[in-house]
Amino acid sequence: MSATASDRPRIELSWVLPLYRTAAQLDELVARIDRVSAGLRLRHEVILVDDACPEGSGGLALRKADLDPHLRVLRLARNRGQDRALIAGLRLSRGEWTVVLDADLQDPPEAMAELWPLCTDAHDAVFARRSGNYSSRGRQATSRLYRAIASRIGGLPRGACLYVALHRGVLDRINAATRRNATLLALVAGARPRCASVEIARSPRTMGTSSYGSLARLRKASRSLWELLSMRIAPLP
Repeated sequence: MSATASDRPRIELSWVLPLYRTAAQLDELVARIDRVSAGLRLRHEVILVDDACPEGSGGLALRKADLDPHLRVLRLARNRGQDRALIAGLRLSRGEWTVVLDADLQDPPEAMAELWPLCTDAHDAVFARRSGNYSSRGRQATSRLYRAIASRIGGLPRGACLYVALHRGVLDRINAATRRNATLLALVAGARPRCASVEIARSPRTMGTSSYGSLARLRKASRSLWELLSMRIAPLP
């Protein structure tokens, strides 16, 4: 007789990652996530969202999922961008806590060991706060400026970024939101979570280039700040 949903072990931590030009890192990424989860003794799942990656990340992820029961793969029909891919993956999450991060290994999965002790009843969202020389001075300076403004407008911790662990209650509110085009950071802010943050060292990019050029970054930042302000005025129900 097959097990019902209530019979299955409760998933304590879900990992949600967007795949775009990350095929070369996928094996190492999954192995490191599994080691971190095992070290924390957490029942976990990994949701890989293929954002129509032109390098075949989705096909590789499906082949890995055939051999790894922790892996689940969502393939998007067309490229939707980081936020839309993450939001689509969050709807599949079954964990009591869910962590989102990029799949390019600049944000180390091992930092979850530092975030996890704060994933308690006292907090609804635990953010990583990036440090280190991981990109050009100009790019880092503009990122710091954006994050400082975003934190002030959105009521989030200093340096809040999309390496964040979210409690089930916050995630349910985000998944129920009707503002489908909002950025994920704005949706998190709109849920008015009790937050904490942990400084982590971000690594320089070892291969490939960012899919966001200067103009795309400016457009995304402007949109995100506007949405954060909107959420401050009218938060999620």
